[in-house]
Amino acid sequence: MSEGSSFDATPAPLPDALPDALPGARPASLGEKATRAAAWSFLGFGGGQIVRLAGNLVLTRLLFPEAFGLMAIAAVLIQGLMLFSDLGIGPSIIQNEKGDDRRFLDTAWTMQCLRGVFLTAASALAAWPFATFYEDDRLFLVVIVVGFSAIFQGLNSTKIFTVGRHLDLKRLTLVEFASQVVGVGTMIVWALLSPSYWALAAGGLATPFAKMVLGHLALTGPINRFAWHPPSAHALIHFGKWIFLSTAMTFFAGQSDRLIFAKLIPMDMLGVYSTGAMIALMPLTLFGMIERRVVFPVYSTVHREGRELAPVFLRLRSGFLTAGGVICGGLLASGPTLVALLYDDRYLEAGWILQALTLGTWLNLLETTYGAAHLATARVQWVAASSFGKVVGIVVFVIVGYRLLGFEGAVLGYSLSEAVRYVVLATGGRVMGLPGLGQDLFLSGLVAVSALAGHAAGAGLASLGYGVFLQVLAIGSVVGLVWLPFAVRNLGPALKLARGR
Repeated sequence: MSEGSSFDATPAPLPDALPDALPGARPASLGEKATRAAAWSFLGFGGGQIVRLAGNLVLTRLLFPEAFGLMAIAAVLIQGLMLFSDLGIGPSIIQNEKGDDRRFLDTAWTMQCLRGVFLTAASALAAWPFATFYEDDRLFLVVIVVGFSAIFQGLNSTKIFTVGRHLDLKRLTLVEFASQVVGVGTMIVWALLSPSYWALAAGGLATPFAKMVLGHLALTGPINRFAWHPPSAHALIHFGKWIFLSTAMTFFAGQSDRLIFAKLIPMDMLGVYSTGAMIALMPLTLFGMIERRVVFPVYSTVHREGRELAPVFLRLRSGFLTAGGVICGGLLASGPTLVALLYDDRYLEAGWILQALTLGTWLNLLETTYGAAHLATARVQWVAASSFGKVVGIVVFVIVGYRLLGFEGAVLGYSLSEAVRYVVLATGGRVMGLPGLGQDLFLSGLVAVSALAGHAAGAGLASLGYGVFLQVLAIGSVVGLVWLPFAVRNLGPALKLARGR
């Protein structure tokens, strides 16, 4: 059949592996590819967060907090629908030994496209009941419009996943950065012309549309076409059934805060909460990307080659957690001061929210490497069980926290519910023979010490009348000094692994 024909079941397979170097050159080692992938991930994250934060600072001055609250709750519904229908197509392509086979990729793309159409229809059907439940008619049209982002995501090229499978992230990083620039630029221009929540909705469509177009045009690899290969579909569904359960629980575990708090606080306060949450989630955005694009592919490669995972596990996560600990320690120490530096007085309460949510961020970083190991070895049931555990934790901790301390207690309870997920994943790691508990306890203590030392430095400068900029600078310097000797020691093993030693 021609390339444009529908449901061609017998396309030729791709090579078993994509080339890592030019003909005649020494093939890149796994460590070297991991180093390049991590470097591009850090560059992409840094550039993306600069664009995102700059856009947020501009938009918070052009729009009112209620607009951010409205879009936050609409986005939760769309993300929830996506998570409830997630078949784990990306992880399947990275983990499966047939992840480079053309039939496997085209079958995965066909399933992904069908899912995108279903999600857009489902969001339209859910729009009115959702708006009625939250007693805000504006949500009806917002949810319908933003729901079209699912179609764009469904049309994403599978090249996005194959380049990740081979740790070749340069072009993908540039594609995602450009997409963010398009999305943020769209929001700012719209807000300048018509300052309303529709500016945020427009950006929510522009970003996935740009990524979809650029993914097909800028990434190397075969063009996707509709196809259906039953063995590939069976493999995708078999792996995806646990992903489906896991991500369904992940929705409640990771997005339920906005759904719950939207019934407890006014919409403008929800916008303030979302601002604090955005900053607290920055480390998760960075290290989640590193986990998906570096740690998980490395673990998957080690597992496919039949090598022992435990040594690689410890050496990779030592640097991973040290870098995360420095950031979390800094956010815990500087929360209110950092918010006062970046935002106007309407957003000052985001400071304590940032500090409370950073506790959960640190726990999440601890468990991330365990989760990657479970996925790489196809023990997805542990990931599903951990998300279910957090859901139970949310129900208990949020209710208890709200009754004891009101909204502040609910936020703290939501953050600490992450401990339940950590316990489940760490227990699964012990079953697999993966060490790490001692490392986790030590580094958690170091996060606490650095946060207290940084906070003391900032408070000291504040008492002397110094401004918030110098306070933030002092906090960052003190936290960095506390971590410096441990960073030198813990980053060493990770760097040796990255160099292929």
